[in-house]
Amino acid sequence: MKFLQTPNAFVLALAAFFLVPEAIPRVGLDYQYFFITVLVLFAWFLMKWDAVKSIPNRSSKPEVLLGVFLIVADYAANVTRGSNVGILDLLVIFLGTVIVFYGLKALRFFWVPATYGIVLLLGYQIEAYIPDYTALQDWLASLMVSAVNALGIAATVSGHIVIMRTSGGTFLQLDVASSCTGLQGILAFGLLSTMALLDLKPKASRLIPIFAIGFAGAFLINIVRLLVVFLTFEFLGVDAGTTMHVYFGYIVFIVWVLVFWEFAFKYLLPSKHPVVTRFPVSPAVGS
Repeated sequence: MKFLQTPNAFVLALAAFFLVPEAIPRVGLDYQYFFITVLVLFAWFLMKWDAVKSIPNRSSKPEVLLGVFLIVADYAANVTRGSNVGILDLLVIFLGTVIVFYGLKALRFFWVPATYGIVLLLGYQIEAYIPDYTALQDWLASLMVSAVNALGIAATVSGHIVIMRTSGGTFLQLDVASSCTGLQGILAFGLLSTMALLDLKPKASRLIPIFAIGFAGAFLINIVRLLVVFLTFEFLGVDAGTTMHVYFGYIVFIVWVLVFWEFAFKYLLPSKHPVVTRFPVSPAVGS
């Protein structure tokens, strides 16, 4: 099937499979998880698109049926539960689409983005394992107050509650909650920043500093995210601040990942050797 031989068709089909739940009654998408999953996959495809285009079509008819079954079964499970499609569901849909287009053997090529989904899922469950964020919350709240005070904005702090006077003269109480510490994002995006580099099989002596930079950068990016959120509340109001709080972190983290990858690839690979990702080629097993 010629349609199954084009990477553009693969991406279009993946987008369609991701969006189908919106048309299914009692299902729909968890927009927060959908947004971050799409951003993560976009970043990975941006870096690996040439390699994706070189993958031969390896899917047989049974593999196509298997991939479709996985996707439909996931939809059916969410219909039965009456639940939104979240990170785990999107991961199943992604893997099912890979199998439809490229077959089971191609899963080893897509192990990095698949692992992203698992890491993101674990990252957003971290509160269940590390419940006490109080010291970090208080420190971040104090840091935000110092930063906005330096910018001429009146604010005080009590524990992890920041009381800030807006440009309109009203007062806002902003809670630097456990979810605002960014530990989930630091874990997920710190690993996201570094896992793709494992494809290069670098020496540990060169990889460890890169891992440290990846995690440190994710931590600093979270501080920038908090400051931007506070300034949005100050100058644009509560509605804009709430929206910024939900989505801005994802965008700035992805930007950091792309910048980090650009630096890391240059550091780990000699400039005279271009980055080449090989995929074993063998005849197609039918379509």
